[in-house]
Amino acid sequence: MPDYGQYKRPQDVRFEDIPWGSMKKFIPPILIIIFVIITGYTAFYTVRANEEAVILRFGSYKETVGPGLHTKLPYGIDKILKGEVKRIYNEEFGFRTEQRGSSSMIGYEYPDARGERLMLTGDINSAEVHWVIRYKIKALEEYFFNVRNVRETIRDVSQAAMRTLVGDRSIDEVLTVGRTEIEQKSKEDLQRILDGYKCGIDIQTVLLKGVNPPEPVKDAFNAVNQAIQIRDRIINEAEGQKNKILPAAEGKKQQVIKEAEGYRIRRVNEATGDIKAFLAVYEEYKKAEDVTRRRLYLETMSKVIPKCEKLYIIDKDIKGLLPMFEINPEGVKK
Repeated sequence: MPDYGQYKRPQDVRFEDIPWGSMKKFIPPILIIIFVIITGYTAFYTVRANEEAVILRFGSYKETVGPGLHTKLPYGIDKILKGEVKRIYNEEFGFRTEQRGSSSMIGYEYPDARGERLMLTGDINSAEVHWVIRYKIKALEEYFFNVRNVRETIRDVSQAAMRTLVGDRSIDEVLTVGRTEIEQKSKEDLQRILDGYKCGIDIQTVLLKGVNPPEPVKDAFNAVNQAIQIRDRIINEAEGQKNKILPAAEGKKQQVIKEAEGYRIRRVNEATGDIKAFLAVYEEYKKAEDVTRRRLYLETMSKVIPKCEKLYIIDKDIKGLLPMFEINPEGVKK
């Protein structure tokens, strides 16, 4: 074989040439170290703050644990399934949100989106309904083991409940005043059905993102909605005017009633006082009729005479008084 100097081919190493005797003393420590590493790796696990973990022992459910560092039986005896129980999950119907970097866009042209949003109302009209369901996992063991595909179950049940509610209402109710009722009722129905399935899901909210008429009749429905808004505005203005006028009229009525009551009480009291005074005078009059008659006459004259411009004193026996004063036809002395 030619000599290549420093680049010469090294000699082949044969298995019989390895010094196994000197290496045997290192094998037990290496095996121990490997055993400890594998045991530690398979016996400890960590659950994050927003998670819970389900422990399976020989494939059977054992328990559910919360966040932190935990131990389990190693070498695959215990298996761990983790789930984010504090995360809010969204399911969108009739549209999809597309994430593009830091921004997002709403897309309505997905293959299943149109079939999800097109619904028939109770008065045989069509409406396009877009809604979102937000939910959390409340029982991790039920979420993993009771239903094969929880997400698809939620979507199917939600569509069934929403179509039932929309089908029980007219198009006007779905587009206007019935939206809040539909949201609340669909949340209750969805939660009740999922609890019956034991899905381990807690429905947080059902939100109608948009209820629109189909595109061919959208302009006509918009005109109707504008008319409804004008009608409601006029009704609200009339109600406001009524609420301003009626209290004022009620207050005026109560004022007049109180004034009439006061006048009645005053007149009754005055009449009662006059009657008592008259009766008192009459009682005194009966005791001394001549003196009382003369006193009343004098009191009356004391009030009347000062108002007279001229005073005539006439003998009571005189006759033909008028010709003496030469009264003209108008009753005025010349």
